[in-house]
Amino acid sequence: MRKSILVPTDFSMVCENAMMHAAGIAKQINANLVLTHVINKDTKAYLQKTKQSKETVLDYLKDYQKRLIKEFDIPVDIRVLEGKISEQIPLMVKELGIDLLTFGTHGKKGMQIITGSHAMKLISAVDIPVLVVQKRGFEKGYQNIVFPVNTSTHYHVKLDWTIFIAKSFDATVKLFVYNEPRQKVKEKMEKVLGNICETFKAHGIKYTEDIAKYEANFPKQIMEFAISNSAQLIMIKVDNDEFEPSFVVGSPEEKMLFNTAQIPVFCAQQKP
Repeated sequence: MRKSILVPTDFSMVCENAMMHAAGIAKQINANLVLTHVINKDTKAYLQKTKQSKETVLDYLKDYQKRLIKEFDIPVDIRVLEGKISEQIPLMVKELGIDLLTFGTHGKKGMQIITGSHAMKLISAVDIPVLVVQKRGFEKGYQNIVFPVNTSTHYHVKLDWTIFIAKSFDATVKLFVYNEPRQKVKEKMEKVLGNICETFKAHGIKYTEDIAKYEANFPKQIMEFAISNSAQLIMIKVDNDEFEPSFVVGSPEEKMLFNTAQIPVFCAQQKP
């Protein structure tokens, strides 16, 4: 069954970049792409200021649709909704059975901007993985993928998507292992690492292993490791697992999502 990727856009450059990432992934994994704009108070204010009608939104989406079909040769659907983004996007995710939400953040303002707390609310509002994209372009895709490893045993969504993407882009997965000093916990983590490595081997995924330093903050080390290894994608979990870099407003992980290196971050989650 084909996967479906949803991309909300405010027609800014950073959202256009998110579309390129989503379309590139859709092409590689044979997925459907859905573009949407949620008309909210910001859109209405923008349209009134520029003396444009709501039909302009549909016209913009149609232009992107034609461009992406021509450039990537993928199925592209478009939807225009009205209301609050944090409410309408989750409804669409459930209605269409979306597998991956992709959005751009920290860009120049278009009709709206998904930034900071707005992005956090959107990720929290859905129960599927989310790819957060800034200004870094898609280019040739993802050749180096950073995959943090620690004691979390609930890594299967992150693992499945990593395999899916790594196979599609012939990528090398760089396992970055938490330095755990407690022996019993370390043994548990080593078992998790062993299971992940065996799964990668079974699927023919290229991977390397590196261990974090003991004394430093793990999320900060993940970013430093990603930058030093020229990563194009970072895979993290954001569903509040005790031992995984978790999604908490104001946390170091938030800085990871909006990192200064602008590396796209894949936020795996599977809420009950």
